[in-house]
Amino acid sequence: MKKLFERTRIAMRESNDMGKLLTLDPEQRTVVVYAEDTFSYIQLKGYLNALWANHGISYHYVTSDPADPLLESPPEGATTWLIRDQLARLLGSLECEVFLTTMPDLGKYHVPRPKSGKTVYAFHSLNSTHTAYRAGAFENYDQLLCTGPHHVEELSRLRKDSIPELPAVGYYKLDLIREEHEQYSGGAAAENDLVLLAPSWGRENLLEAHGADIISSLLSSDFRVIVRPHPQFFHSLYPEGAKVIASLQAQFESREEVEFELSIDSQESFHRSGLMVSDWSGAAYEYALGTLRPVLFIDTPQKIFNSDWEEVGLPSFEKSMRTQVGSVVPRTEINEVGVVAGKLISGDLISTAELAGLANSAVYNPMRSGEVGAQEIARTLS
Repeated sequence: MKKLFERTRIAMRESNDMGKLLTLDPEQRTVVVYAEDTFSYIQLKGYLNALWANHGISYHYVTSDPADPLLESPPEGATTWLIRDQLARLLGSLECEVFLTTMPDLGKYHVPRPKSGKTVYAFHSLNSTHTAYRAGAFENYDQLLCTGPHHVEELSRLRKDSIPELPAVGYYKLDLIREEHEQYSGGAAAENDLVLLAPSWGRENLLEAHGADIISSLLSSDFRVIVRPHPQFFHSLYPEGAKVIASLQAQFESREEVEFELSIDSQESFHRSGLMVSDWSGAAYEYALGTLRPVLFIDTPQKIFNSDWEEVGLPSFEKSMRTQVGSVVPRTEINEVGVVAGKLISGDLISTAELAGLANSAVYNPMRSGEVGAQEIARTLS
C-alpha cells in the first residue's frame, strides 16, 4: 500500500509540475537545467551557484529523481520541478533560451532535444568523448563545456561538419574535490596503509573478475581496504552487481581491515586513502588530480562504447593518462598489487609535484571552472 501511495504521489507531483512549467511565459523560462539523478547536481552546482550569485540569473531545475533533496530545499535562484516519466513530452514542447544538462545522447533515443533554445552539455567525467560514449552522443548540443584540451580536440574531429561552441571551462567536480581535500580535517596527510578500491561497473568489471584477489593481495601486504562500488552496481542496468558485492562482503566479513562503502554521497574515502586501485573509471582521474595521490590500474580490457573510435585518430584520455598518474598492473600479475601499491604510496614511482603539474595542465581553469562555466552560459543570454 505504501508503494502504491508513493507512486500516486509522484505521478500527481509530476503532472502538476509539468503543467505549471509549460504554461509559464517563455520569458520566465530562459534557463532550464535537467538532472537525471541527485549525482548530476554535483557536476552542475558550481556553474549554477555562480550563475545566480555573480550574474543574477535564475533557472528552472528539472529532476527525474523523486528523492532529489533540491525538490524540498531549492538553492537560491532555482525553481525545482519533478519530471520523470513525462520527460520526452516535456522536452518536445519546451521553449527556453538555454537547456543545460549532463545527459549525453540528447535527441538520439527516447529523449528529444527541446523545441527551442541552445543546448549546453556539462561533462560528468574527464574520460574521452570518442571512447567512453556512444557514437553521436554529442551531435545535438550547441555548446559543450570542455574540461580540458583533449575534449576540444576530440569534439572538433567528432563534429567536424558542424563544430559547436567548445569553451575551455574546466571540471567543477574536480575543483570541488580539491577544495574539500584542502579543508579535510585530516589535512594533506593520507592514511598510507589505506587503499581505495573503486573501479567502474558492467559485466566483467574489476570487482566481478578480480575483486577477491586484489583485496587478498593488499591484505597480504598489510594494507587496509575500502571497497567503493560504482552506484550502477545497484541499478537495473547491471543486475548482477548487487550479487557481486554481496559475495565479496561474505568472503571478507571476518576481516576488520576491509570496509565496504556502498554510497558515494561522501568523498571522505578519497581524502583518507593513500592510493586508489581502479580500471577504466573516470573517478581514477578525479582522485589522482583532486588529491594528488597515485592510482594503481589493473589492465582489464578498455571499455569502448563507440566501435568507430579509431577513426577520430586520437588516443583516449583514460588510456594515455594512466602511466602519468600511476602504474598499470597486468591481470596476470594481480598477486603483485600489494607490492606495487607500496611503491606508489612511497612516492618511488610518481611524485606529488608531478601530479600537481598534471592537474594544472590537463584540465582548464583549476579552481575557477564554476565561474567560467557560468560566464559562458550568461553570454548566450546576452
